[in-house]
Amino acid sequence: MNNNEDIKSSSNTNLNSNENNAFTIDIEKIENKEAKVALAKKVLDKVKDGQTIGFGSGTTSYITAIEIGEKVKKEHLNIIAVPTSNEIKSVCEKYGIKIGNLIENELDWAFDGADEVELKGKWLIKGKGKAMFKEKLNIIASPKTYILVDNTKIVDYLGQKCKVPIEVFPQALKYVSSELEKLGAKDITYRGFTENNNGILDVRFEKIEKSLEKQVKSITGVIESGLFLEYKNIEILSV
Repeated sequence: MNNNEDIKSSSNTNLNSNENNAFTIDIEKIENKEAKVALAKKVLDKVKDGQTIGFGSGTTSYITAIEIGEKVKKEHLNIIAVPTSNEIKSVCEKYGIKIGNLIENELDWAFDGADEVELKGKWLIKGKGKAMFKEKLNIIASPKTYILVDNTKIVDYLGQKCKVPIEVFPQALKYVSSELEKLGAKDITYRGFTENNNGILDVRFEKIEKSLEKQVKSITGVIESGLFLEYKNIEILSV
């Protein structure tokens, strides 16, 4: 297990740090920006007055949120957004989009990006932006979620390029790491804290099978994983 000292000391980390307080992204520095703009435009026609929409996180979702914001402003639409991160929430607020939640509102549809996509089974890895817990809540609450990916995110098998992010209650980091090793984890690194003040472990598995998502989630201390395996309400949109 890597970064053992970081994991040991994580319980002493200041949970009120300013690590997550930068809520803007420099669009000019986004990789494959043109492809992500093209992806954003693919869902614009789906935005209708009166809808409640789940907004994902990450750079593709950030660009999509801006595109939707511009449409809302131009066409004077009233929609409700359920955002999955502070940076997406700030974009919505900039455009005057009302912020909702999954307790008081029902999603009409949602959109999000992904870090890796295996097209055959609609298997995803998400969570590079540390927001996969709220992203998964949106996906399971929505009748349809559009996953927007450029061709750099499409892989032959999950784990080909990315590790699997796992959100963990801070005091359980050491225990969870040892349990993940029993599931075949070969490389575990600690990456800091989420907006929920939980820790993030990035984990490489020898092999990702359908049962792995539930096995990881069953470990005491795991809040959520970045594995999204065979969600029937997902539609992949790519360029």
